[in-house]
Amino acid sequence: MKLFTKKYHKPGTRPGMLAKQKAVQVSLELLDYNASSIQHRTDLNIEQCRQFIDKPNVTWIHVQGDPSNDTLRTLAKGLNIHELYVEDVVNTGQRPKVELSENQVFIVLSLPVDNGELVSVEQVSLFLTENTVVSFCTGTFNPFSPIVDRLNKGLGKLRKLNADYLLYNLADAVIDFGYPLLETYSEKIQSLEDSLLQFSDEKVLAQVHKLRRELLLLRRKLWPQREVINEIIRDDECLVLSSETKLHFRDCHDHVISIMELLETYHEMTSGLMELYMTSVSLKLNDVMKVLTIIATIFIPPTFIVGVYGMNFDPQVNPLNMPELEWQYGYLAVWVLIALMISGMLLFFRKQKWI
Repeated sequence: MKLFTKKYHKPGTRPGMLAKQKAVQVSLELLDYNASSIQHRTDLNIEQCRQFIDKPNVTWIHVQGDPSNDTLRTLAKGLNIHELYVEDVVNTGQRPKVELSENQVFIVLSLPVDNGELVSVEQVSLFLTENTVVSFCTGTFNPFSPIVDRLNKGLGKLRKLNADYLLYNLADAVIDFGYPLLETYSEKIQSLEDSLLQFSDEKVLAQVHKLRRELLLLRRKLWPQREVINEIIRDDECLVLSSETKLHFRDCHDHVISIMELLETYHEMTSGLMELYMTSVSLKLNDVMKVLTIIATIFIPPTFIVGVYGMNFDPQVNPLNMPELEWQYGYLAVWVLIALMISGMLLFFRKQKWI
């Protein structure tokens, strides 16, 4: 599992200073809309975006990738974003949190992304003012494409409500990405369980260890989102969040709890897979020991007989010295005795259901 790596400042750095970044590809997307019209632009720069912010329409600016420090400073200046919020956007790997003020909301969330064999966690930062929402998402995967389609097609009531309702939809989309990932983990657990029942080898055990570690790390990254949504619901001082939007956030809170409960369940199931592996190995070892014990038990009486008759005492010296050695059919008698012993023991084992 690949988690984002947090970028730290050097000790003693002034708060609000932005970390140095490498040049990366950044895409900028703007949607300016009301109930009757919408503008969707992808060919704008930051300075041009500021022209839409002053309009009464709802303006949504989405920044995909890791923007440069100059881009962030320009955007923050136009929106009056506090320098500490900008620092949290740049220094990825932040713990999910929310900052609420009278006229602004700043949220940091964790976005789980399944890239096939590799699972990564990207950081999503959301900033809300009265009529403007700015979203930042690291990586190349854009989780908000379905919301863009809904806005362009005018589906639902998204274009009829204020910017705070858009913020809810963005936060809900990020949180709901946990469900398809959990479905993938459910299939992996089922597959590993079937494999353990058939092949209890160390490779399967290594996969169980890896899956258990991923679930533990994912739980650590997603658990704080429960506190984030809970704080939004309980806040009474933020004026840009309406009571109706907070009601919708309650549903988002239910989703967070549901995801966390599933993560807990799957983590316990992986622990059960470990126990299943140990039990399977123990049962196979018991079967092997059972077969070896039966074989050893069967050959103990014949070994005793051949050991006795292998002492080679001369019966001519003394009639008590193994008179059987002079019997005409003594050799065959020993074989018959051995066969009867083995058959009797096998019948006894079968009757006791040991074999």
